Amino acid sequence: MYSRDATVTAVLRFYRSIIRHPYLNANNLILPPPDGWPSIALVHKNTTVLDLLRHLPYLRPEKQYEELTIQWECIPICYPDLLDYKREDFEKSYGLPLLPSHCVYLARAGSYLNTSLILDTDTGNVIEYSVMGNDITTSNEEYEKLPLDERWKVHRATPVEVFFEGWIRRFDGLVWMLIPNPVEQPVSGRFYSRAENRREEEMLLTGEELEERIGQDEERETDEFASEQRLVGRRQREHVTVS
Repeated sequence: MYSRDATVTAVLRFYRSIIRHPYLNANNLILPPPDGWPSIALVHKNTTVLDLLRHLPYLRPEKQYEELTIQWECIPICYPDLLDYKREDFEKSYGLPLLPSHCVYLARAGSYLNTSLILDTDTGNVIEYSVMGNDITTSNEEYEKLPLDERWKVHRATPVEVFFEGWIRRFDGLVWMLIPNPVEQPVSGRFYSRAENRREEEMLLTGEELEERIGQDEERETDEFASEQRLVGRRQREHVTVS
């Protein structure tokens, strides 16, 4: 179920979490005035979306033309700073699928390899959309049959509070990391992950992988000890025989 206040709190908690990493700082986080941002007037969006955008916190680049990132080239959108022509046709200006009036992009993919974050205010879910068709909820055959502007609907959707809490856990647990990008292109931060997939992420978060490694080390140490004992025994027998 959608809640403006719950959504604002979830996004704010996430932003406050990642600005503690070496890449971003407190100056990047901007908070709305008590009455909300006055300059947001996106066309083709309903009053629920506009009300949310006026009360969200945002991450703002400190340099002109700088593109921030909150994951692998996942660029957070600072709606108070959008130029007029992008407000009139936001999706088209970035080559993104056109969304219905109750949905809005929180972050956009930097390229076809990356992920955009879509908030659906009808359901209160965050949808992770990628052109590559990652994390879809239908078969590849059915996915390919869908019109391009409809494919975002069958990507994984997660309640907004659960979604951002998951990202916070990954950053706080150092499963994911953001550091400055010296060349500042195509985005000003570099994203690293210690995991190859979501299963490995969960293993790292729960310590399951560590327990497996400890078990393997203990088994190896036991084998080495047994081998050493056999060697000592053999040498003792050899010594007795020689004597």
